[in-house]
Amino acid sequence: MLKTMVPVMILVRVGMEFGMVDYLGTVLEPLMGLMGLPAAAGLVLAVGLLVSTYSAVAVMISILPLLSLSVADVTVLLSVVLIAHALPLEQSISRRAGISFIFSSGLRFVVGISYGIVLNLIYSKGGWLQEPMQLSWLPYTPSIDETWLQWGYSSTSLLFTLFWVILALIVFLKLLELMKITDLIGWLLSPLLRLMGISKAATPITMVGVLLGLSYGGGLIIKEAQEGKLSSRDVVLSLSFMGICHGLIEDPLVMMTFGAHWSGALLGRFVFCVAAMTVISRLILMVPEDAFNRFLYRPGPAVKAAV
Repeated sequence: MLKTMVPVMILVRVGMEFGMVDYLGTVLEPLMGLMGLPAAAGLVLAVGLLVSTYSAVAVMISILPLLSLSVADVTVLLSVVLIAHALPLEQSISRRAGISFIFSSGLRFVVGISYGIVLNLIYSKGGWLQEPMQLSWLPYTPSIDETWLQWGYSSTSLLFTLFWVILALIVFLKLLELMKITDLIGWLLSPLLRLMGISKAATPITMVGVLLGLSYGGGLIIKEAQEGKLSSRDVVLSLSFMGICHGLIEDPLVMMTFGAHWSGALLGRFVFCVAAMTVISRLILMVPEDAFNRFLYRPGPAVKAAV
């Protein structure tokens, strides 16, 4: 957490001093406008796409003085980050298993932005979650007029408080694992994978990635692909779903801690990703073998050697 959040918080502070945040916001304003979000929130999305979810929330807290966000705004913003984050790192895992980096990264970006647009329309048309976002657990209220010394002290207090918040989440998740609740959730959700064309052989591994994260599931997929136990289409379908919907328990809990509502960060995200992947899988299965191997599936050296 410290390795990702502290450097980002410092860079954002420097960027605010020199007006770089405003410039980036202007560049990203058209995209953010599609989701009903202020232009400055584009920095949160950009950092999330390139670095991590923790970095994204660190940016959001740092630029709170520049923003006036409702609960709906925060839910839309952080829900998009849940789908599309850390693309250079996470999609490199998928690339090692054979899925095209451009395809997998583009898929997560398009699905994420599409979900943001749909979620914003639902909240705005229904008039839901329009109250101002408040984080009562924050040890301080960020101010644009803070000196560097004040900022350093308040940021240290924030990280100290956040440590205990994240620790509580980790303990909660460990209890779910020990009580086999995580396994039960995976068993209950596994039939949905049939709708996406994912075979029975790939189902257990896919559910590991969906519940625990792309690093876990992706690592297992790489191993299975190297041993020739999964077809190339299973690899692509499984990693595609894992890409848009992974860390189903932990990640939404983190985002809900930072103000996102469960309806968008947890339930809505899962339903949208299942629906999107059901359509996408049909299209992938229709792609001719030559085009599939050229644009979607490009096995890495280890997989090729195994084959």
